[in-house]
Amino acid sequence: MSDAVDRTRLQIIRADDLVTRTMDRVEETTDVVHKTVISPVRQMAGIVTGLTTGIGAFFGRRAGQQPEDSPQDEEMFI
Repeated sequence: MSDAVDRTRLQIIRADDLVTRTMDRVEETTDVVHKTVISPVRQMAGIVTGLTTGIGAFFGRRAGQQPEDSPQDEEMFI
């Protein structure tokens, strides 16, 4: 009986080590993906947003403003 309990404890310890190592690797992989993919994508999105806003300001448009030559809703009614 004592031998079976010792073997069970050993297997539980091994399983715990396996799960711990797996979780550590998942965390490391998540950090690497965040540093190499997500951060640069956010930076590029910020740059594109800034450029879009700057170009819109340069041409005198405000966010959500329609161009002057576009028809108004009232003009489209018959």
